[in-house]
Amino acid sequence: MKRTASRRGFTLVEILVAIAILAVVLSTIYVSYISTMRIVKSLEYGDEIFHMARITLERMVLDLQSACKEKDAYEFATLKDSTGRLPLKGITFLSRAHLDFSGPGDSMAVAQISYDLEGDPASGGFSIVRRDVLRQGQDRESGEGHRMCGRLQFVNLRFYDSVGREYSLWDSRDGSEAQRNNIPSAVLIELTFINPDDKTRPYRFMTRFLLPGSVKM
Repeated sequence: MKRTASRRGFTLVEILVAIAILAVVLSTIYVSYISTMRIVKSLEYGDEIFHMARITLERMVLDLQSACKEKDAYEFATLKDSTGRLPLKGITFLSRAHLDFSGPGDSMAVAQISYDLEGDPASGGFSIVRRDVLRQGQDRESGEGHRMCGRLQFVNLRFYDSVGREYSLWDSRDGSEAQRNNIPSAVLIELTFINPDDKTRPYRFMTRFLLPGSVKM
């Protein structure tokens, strides 16, 4: 009897074609996965930036709107950066928005509050550090402070007097006539955060508000 049945395997060409098709499918899946992960990472980064900006602006607005006098004199001044590396060193003022984490305290006590710009090596930008020290009748060192936010590309502060004139700097002791022993009538704060995906389109947040203590009764 003749054997009519024979076993037939895959040819080399068929194996190569199957491998090529599998490579195309896997490449498509990989590209889709990478794109999805990039989008998710970008959204998470944006959410983190939004959270930092909201917390920072809310705290700054509360502190500034609580600016006050001590011994019938205001102390409200912007600080220049002597190194020239930062757009502005910071701002310091007296306020009744003191934060006390040690327990019950005098909620109306006068504190020296300052916001300082410092380098942020991790992102190559800036960070904002808040310092808050009770005056207790005399000036004191402000300590390490609390880092409010980082990854900043630019910080813009603008101050307005009672007639709407704009200033980039303010000094209640040695400033112009409109500034001496006064605080601004309004303040504009603009925070610009680094966008690692597109440096030409950073994240921008801005607010402008009145300072109640500047109103003369």
